[in-house]
Amino acid sequence: KTYVMERSLVPDVSLGKAWKADQSGNLVFRRTARNFNPLIAMAADTVIVEADNVVPVGLIAPDHVVTPAPLVDYLVAQS
Repeated sequence: KTYVMERSLVPDVSLGKAWKADQSGNLVFRRTARNFNPLIAMAADTVIVEADNVVPVGLIAPDHVVTPAPLVDYLVAQS
């Protein structure tokens, strides 16, 4: 059978918003932000995330991390 396959888009930069992040860049999302923010962080070359709460490393339980730190390039604290 013949199928049509579309190539995926690879953005240069993605912008995300997290509810909580630690200083190394591990992210926790709330509500509908959990739907697309993790996928956008995996798709882009450069990831910039604004976080409502930035906490020291170790205060976020490993089970609660939705997007791990190696995927985040820049973390901005909301003022």
